[in-house]
Formats: sequence, C-alpha cells, structure tokens
Amino acid sequence: MALPIVNQLYDCDFKRNENDIYDVLDFRDEEQKKIVEVKGRRILSTKFTDTIITASKVTAGMMEIDNGWEVYFVFVFLDKMYRYQLKTDDSFECKFTGTNCIQHYMIPIKNMTEITDQEIRDYSDQANPLDLEDPELEVD
Repeated sequence: MALPIVNQLYDCDFKRNENDIYDVLDFRDEEQKKIVEVKGRRILSTKFTDTIITASKVTAGMMEIDNGWEVYFVFVFLDKMYRYQLKTDDSFECKFTGTNCIQHYMIPIKNMTEITDQEIRDYSDQANPLDLEDPELEVD
C-alpha cells in the first residue's frame, strides 16, 4: 500500500476527504497543509519519457498552492515510485487522450525524484509495497 509510505516520506497523516470521495486530489494533511495525489501505473517507469496526469488535477493543485498548500504527485510504476512537487511556475506539454478527448499534462520522468528502494523498505513491512491492487490507488 502506497499511503503508509507516503505518510512517512512527508511526515504527515494524510486523510481522504470523508465527505467527498471524488475529490480531485486524493489525500491531504490539514495540519501541515500538504496534499498528495497518488497515481498507479501498470507499466515500467522506463516505457515512456513522460507520464500523464489529468489537467484538472494540476489546475486544482495550483489553486491549492495559491491557498498556501504544498502539492505533491506520487507515481507508482510497476518497478519504481517517483514523487513530484507541483510548483506555481511549472508548465507542461499538453496532450488530449481517450475516447472523450480529456486534457492531460505530460510530466517528464527525469524531472521527478525517485523514491528509493531503501525508503520503501524503511517504511513498509509488506512483501510488495508497490501493490497496484490497493483500492486507494487510482490507475490512469
């Protein structure tokens, strides 16, 4: 499960909004004003040079930054986990995908920070901490 690892990495107690399970962004720590969006990927981290994220998540993240929050995206690939801190001056290539032509932004994997195997081992007692069957992981 990625959430305990993310809680430890950011020294937070992230919670899902109990009143709205369809929040645009997954988890927040009200005390530390940090938000994390966890995205599962059913591919290896080396398959593409970029990974996509729905534009609405970036827009919502930017609005939260304007309100004093820190916003992070965590990507769980089959082989590795990466983190990315959203910044107000970020700009991304845009791509429209899917049958509904939904706007996504392309985040270069080279601009992300790898969450190391040691960090994962330090914070997980599971045999497979990168469990993509975790119901709290949304897979694009």
